[in-house]
Amino acid sequence: MPSMEPRQILRPVRSIWILLSFICAYTLNFIPWDNRQVTFQPDFVLLLLLYWCTHLPGRISIGTAFVCGIVMDIADANVFGQHALAYVLAAFLVLQLRRRMLMHSLWQQSVHVFGLLFVAQLCMALTRLLGGAQFIGLGYFVAALTGALLWPAVSHMLQVPQRLPTKAKYEAGHTS
Repeated sequence: MPSMEPRQILRPVRSIWILLSFICAYTLNFIPWDNRQVTFQPDFVLLLLLYWCTHLPGRISIGTAFVCGIVMDIADANVFGQHALAYVLAAFLVLQLRRRMLMHSLWQQSVHVFGLLFVAQLCMALTRLLGGAQFIGLGYFVAALTGALLWPAVSHMLQVPQRLPTKAKYEAGHTS
């Protein structure tokens, strides 16, 4: 069922905004969180990739996902290629689902995002298992739920610089 929320015309996205958002996402990914059995930290870079692939598929797509994954692999010092493979898979899937996702509200999009994050995490876990590592545990997949719950907030924050001023703000700013 299509969303009943009013749609707003957004300004074009500046490249500097995309770059700054990726810098923030990498910074959040590199913060040392308390890693116990259950980790609540979502993959912020993947969440951002899903957002930009959904909203700007012409500028951010599978190639960007591969480069971001390689950077995460180098920084994370795990099995080389696991993030790249998972990010490319998630980017491919979101590019296939993007029209369907954009028809729904942000909370309904979160269901799709949960599935995409879960598939990416499953891909990384399987890559580790194939490399000879032990199973990381089911708590590893809680981060997909956390990322899905953050989707509406992330979407709203990333659209703030793109929003056109409302009519009242526009008139107030140009009457003086």
